[in-house]
Amino acid sequence: MKTLKVTESEQWPGPPEHLSERSKRLWQALVGTRVKSLGRLALFQSGLEALDRADAARSAVETQGLLSVTAKTGAVHVNPAVKIERESRAQFTRIWAALNLQWDPQIDGRDDPYGR
Repeated sequence: MKTLKVTESEQWPGPPEHLSERSKRLWQALVGTRVKSLGRLALFQSGLEALDRADAARSAVETQGLLSVTAKTGAVHVNPAVKIERESRAQFTRIWAALNLQWDPQIDGRDDPYGR
């Protein structure tokens, strides 16, 4: 199967507007250097979207709390955002590994890989 690559005369696209600032920084740092084919670019975008979804779910848990209690029965439930965060982080991790983008402090420096 032939890999579709962007030629020297073509420009890599900028980050999609819907991505978070952190994901946009990752896009700008890696697209064209470590993400060099159109197929990898599509997968990379999906990974960044999963990362943003996980972060949004984390924010919801921090705002709403880990647990909720139903008014009628008093039953305790885990916030559904916990599952969304877990699944989205796992998806991001699988995509990151599939693209062979594991964090390497010797290459990437000692800063937090998540840009926090």
